[in-house]
Amino acid sequence: MSNDTETLDSFLTQDSEKTEKKEDTTTVKLEDEFAKLLNDFINQDKEVSSQQKPQEETLDSFLSQPESGLESFITTPDKQDGKDTPPQTSSTMTQTNSANTINNLSELANLQTITVEKIQEGAEEKIKLKEEEKELARAVTNFRDGIIALAEKKNLQVPQTDYTEEMLYPNYKPSVGKKIAQHLLECWDVINKYDPENMKRLSKDAGDEEYLTFAESLTDTDMQLAIISYVEILINLEICEVSYEQKKEIVQKNRIKRELYEEYMELQERRALFIKKLKEKKFPINAEKLIGNYFKAAQKDADGAYKALTKNPAMFSPIEFDKIRPKFFGLIKVTPEDGIKANQKIGEFIKKLKV
Repeated sequence: MSNDTETLDSFLTQDSEKTEKKEDTTTVKLEDEFAKLLNDFINQDKEVSSQQKPQEETLDSFLSQPESGLESFITTPDKQDGKDTPPQTSSTMTQTNSANTINNLSELANLQTITVEKIQEGAEEKIKLKEEEKELARAVTNFRDGIIALAEKKNLQVPQTDYTEEMLYPNYKPSVGKKIAQHLLECWDVINKYDPENMKRLSKDAGDEEYLTFAESLTDTDMQLAIISYVEILINLEICEVSYEQKKEIVQKNRIKRELYEEYMELQERRALFIKKLKEKKFPINAEKLIGNYFKAAQKDADGAYKALTKNPAMFSPIEFDKIRPKFFGLIKVTPEDGIKANQKIGEFIKKLKV
């Protein structure tokens, strides 16, 4: 208490010396009065605390209590839905924030795990092979595992390849088959170097049955795996090639059908346009019959049918004389010459028509 009084005294003394140098020295100093009031206030708190339960705490007790101390003063109550929530101390808030942080990190970790699982599931679905391609991929994997095992035993170099299982998705292609076949030939050299004595037992023109019989006679499981997988690869390659050719044939047939359909629709559009243009000119001829017969003839001889259409359209549909208007308000009757002129006009019109 004395230190605080001295500090306050010095502060007030310095201030009074700067601003009130002209005051009388007999006047009671302000700092003394303040110190006296402060001492009286503290003594009054002590007397009250000794007689009854304190209602107002001293500065020391206020700062020392965790619940109602300075931290609780700093932590203001939040309002939610019009109601005040009880104040929380800094330590309580720290624990709450820590728990929330842990929960958030846990949720983030779970979210990342779920995301990774979904990505993996999507990747698996993306490279999900059909049964034929799956069998081929399995055989290639087994063969390569056997070759790697043999190479490690004799310190041999394993041939590399740019083939990957994803190349078989969504369908087998001959280019992938060539990669696999080339890799088989390169790996066969590893088998020859690994066990040259046993490999001499195989004939140059060995078939599937001879290879399988040879593999059964071996005691080395890794070499057995390589030989058996080699035969499986050859079988599955043939199956995939046949399937590819069948699918290719189907695709070609579908392409031809689509082209024929597109050509048919194009002819129908041209036919409709021919008829529309002829009707607009109101020629004395049956436009549907004319164009219909022309397209039938064009299927057998396109050039000859077109020449006939432009020179003598009446060949496909006769001129309808009743649709030719008489001259001079009907005073001059329609003659065959009028029909010939109409036929020529129709041919010239069709020749210039661009459809």
